[in-house]
Amino acid sequence: MAVSNDFERYFQRYTKEGLKELGLELPPETLEKLFRFFSLLKELGKPLGLTALEDPLDFAVKHLLDSLTILPFLPEGALLDLGTGAGLPGMVIKIVQPEREVWLVDARKKPISFLTYATGVLSLPPPQIIQASVGEKNAPLPLNYFEVIVSRAVSDLGTLWKLARPHLRPQGLLLAMKGPKAREEIAKLLEQYPSLEIKKHSLRLPLTGNERHIVLVKESPSSNS
Repeated sequence: MAVSNDFERYFQRYTKEGLKELGLELPPETLEKLFRFFSLLKELGKPLGLTALEDPLDFAVKHLLDSLTILPFLPEGALLDLGTGAGLPGMVIKIVQPEREVWLVDARKKPISFLTYATGVLSLPPPQIIQASVGEKNAPLPLNYFEVIVSRAVSDLGTLWKLARPHLRPQGLLLAMKGPKAREEIAKLLEQYPSLEIKKHSLRLPLTGNERHIVLVKESPSSNS
């Protein structure tokens, strides 16, 4: 089913308003690719089980703008989106930063098929799109490789760190996008790994004011464990 003109118009309006609130200015060609990607997600996401959202405000804020909030915290270098789903935030980052090496990994076939199709439609420099369960011995992911691993609404911090750690370079960063339970998860993670360096940045999403926490986790420079 084609995406309605009303949805497109409102989605684009909310996106532009939200970008102003975030203080982000994107080139017109980047905005156009973001709009095209989310048009594909609106068209195919529900049938594929990738999103249940239908309102253009929800799409703009909870999918696109939320994904962009992590940009100021990303170090340079190879990025892995662990449990990428519909490509949030990994595909959004690839569109905004096409020169960055991005790996999109998910255990399910449907997200991988969607992202492969979307990459072709958008004529992007192709990210690595891999169907795999991170943590399994046969997962085709390099060890000690990524400068940053991002994850959005996938698992608790303890599980994320356990999965991410083998694939991060020394002093590599896990960046987890969290909701209201971030403080509890940080406390539990520090109980397990007291030497970790953890920083939490709290913010409000544009237009709605919904609370979000960006949690940055890495090993202490003095830690060899």
